[in-house]
Amino acid sequence: MYGDKIRAFRIMRGFTQEFMADKLSVAQNTYSKYENNGEKLSHEVLEKIATVLGVSVTDITSNTPIIINNQNSNQGTQGIGHIENFFTDQKELYEKMVAAKDKEIERLAKQLETLMKLLEKKK
Repeated sequence: MYGDKIRAFRIMRGFTQEFMADKLSVAQNTYSKYENNGEKLSHEVLEKIATVLGVSVTDITSNTPIIINNQNSNQGTQGIGHIENFFTDQKELYEKMVAAKDKEIERLAKQLETLMKLLEKKK
């Protein structure tokens, strides 16, 4: 559910999946499942991931765009090489979030239409 955002934060920090897995004391393939939404994340795991990435759990779970203060990054000037990938990932994440919002708006519009028809029948 939060894998795309976790991946974007990881890439921006210049961390590998292996580094993250090591910090979280899990196998790399388990960590990969986190990023690919193949495994449901407990709040405890989200807290650990957020700590390693230098962000809050809310930063990961919210629908707001990603803004990172790069002061805590391990990459120094290497960060510039990751920015292009980060923005691509962030754009993809944003597009997915917009698509999800569009689907929710469509669902709510249908629900509203149904309710309006029910109200009309009662008049």
